[in-house]
Amino acid sequence: MRDFYSSFYYALRDYLHNWYRLLRLARIIRACVILGPLRHVFVRYYERFGDNKPIQTDKSDFFCHVDVEKLVHRINKVGYAKLGIIPEEYVTQILTYCENNKQPEYWNPHYTCETVDRIARNSSVVAIARRYLGVEPILWLTRLRWSFARSDNPAELPERKPGQYDFHDFHYDTHDFKSLTAFVYLTDVHPDSGPHVIIPGSHRKTTLRKLARISIKDDVAKKMYRNKVTMIRGKKGLVFLEDTSSYHKASVCNKERRLLLSIDYVLRRKVPPERPLLHEL
Repeated sequence: MRDFYSSFYYALRDYLHNWYRLLRLARIIRACVILGPLRHVFVRYYERFGDNKPIQTDKSDFFCHVDVEKLVHRINKVGYAKLGIIPEEYVTQILTYCENNKQPEYWNPHYTCETVDRIARNSSVVAIARRYLGVEPILWLTRLRWSFARSDNPAELPERKPGQYDFHDFHYDTHDFKSLTAFVYLTDVHPDSGPHVIIPGSHRKTTLRKLARISIKDDVAKKMYRNKVTMIRGKKGLVFLEDTSSYHKASVCNKERRLLLSIDYVLRRKVPPERPLLHEL
């Protein structure tokens, strides 16, 4: 039965992608339910009555000395925190995986790439997600995605789906009533290679007026948040954690392409039985 409702849900979303205004209205309504005034009520309910199965964690923990409480406090305050660098061999193994498969994007690569699975189940990462969410987290989705430079062959660039917002604009995600995403840079990231950008603190005190702004342009973001806009640079292997209900975006790759791994942990949302019909959730 759950598979039926999941398939119906994603089929409906796929249909709505052909009707931009209707799709936008549906997104706003969903955002108001997920992130609106009743959000904390639902979070407290699932913190108390949630019965998620424990994630089987990876024992080779290379982040074993991190201060979980300190990192969770920072995420609560500003929306993100840098965790550290994964071993170089992990980066090499994932790059080899991509070289062998040659896709612009990989959906749930933790099913087919052991290294991605080990990162997603890293005991420190899971511990931070558990503490931040207040429940045993659900490993909901992993994705590997290339962002291409302007100089790349246009034929290599993935085509944007109808109704899909431009992820180079600031936007927020509605994965669940509460969620946490681990990002891993798998190439060196500097201002010309598509750094991730976040507006710290924008996940707090969410208003209905803000929720109506699903995405905003750079000039609007600068006017609303002034000097808070923060660019996250780093060497390949950098891991940072983010509550993506914050406004965030991917910068344009001006000179070099970027490979990013994202790992989503959620409060109660069920993992879809197979890849949905949509390119974007």
